[in-house]
Amino acid sequence: MRKIKIKNVFMFLLFLLIYILPYFFIEFNQDFYNSLNKINIPSIVFRIVWSILYSLMALYLVLIYDSLTLKNKRLIVYLIINYFANVLYVLLFFEFEQLFLPFVMCAISFISILFAWMETLLINKKLSYLLVPNVLWSLFACVLSGYVFLFN
Repeated sequence: MRKIKIKNVFMFLLFLLIYILPYFFIEFNQDFYNSLNKINIPSIVFRIVWSILYSLMALYLVLIYDSLTLKNKRLIVYLIINYFANVLYVLLFFEFEQLFLPFVMCAISFISILFAWMETLLINKKLSYLLVPNVLWSLFACVLSGYVFLFN
């Protein structure tokens, strides 16, 4: 059995905090969201899925951290782009009540996590499995965001 390192626990919590922290500062306009034509999915589903995805990303970052070097700079760039695209999506959609730009951010998020997954396959195939749920959810989110953009 692997021994859990305290450093890894702190890194996990730090990465998780980095993913969660922006959402404490973004105002979610529930009235705007409720007024849209959309595929009705209970909001609890989004909370559960994003909690799982952020936890998987934090775990992924802890496990791949030691493998990251300047040779893997593309992976680092993809992960940074993905992070900011996710945050900008929520900011543009819920706070600024935009529809097209969040769709663009969603597409960027999907493409960047897909590229990050492909880069991770080259570094560590087992770790790449941690990104699969994020790739699938990002694709699904693009479909949902596209639907909202087209029908509003």
